[in-house]
Amino acid sequence: MVAVSPVAIAAGFAKGAYDASTDNGAFSEGFNAAARPIMRAAKEFGGEHATTITKGVVTGAAGALGARIVKEGLKHLRI
Repeated sequence: MVAVSPVAIAAGFAKGAYDASTDNGAFSEGFNAAARPIMRAAKEFGGEHATTITKGVVTGAAGALGARIVKEGLKHLRI
């Protein structure tokens, strides 16, 4: 069994935080190795489906705006 002092734990935490914030050390290497394929796939997906995504966003925004206009308009009608 290995006893670890609070000072060693704090030093390890500080080094890990420093490495993570400065893109140094094992954290950066591991993160980049894990994230690189995901980012590449996301860029490819975005490149292939950019027009569809844009149309979906614009259509959704137009639908929300139209619904709000109709809702406000119906507030003023007395039937």
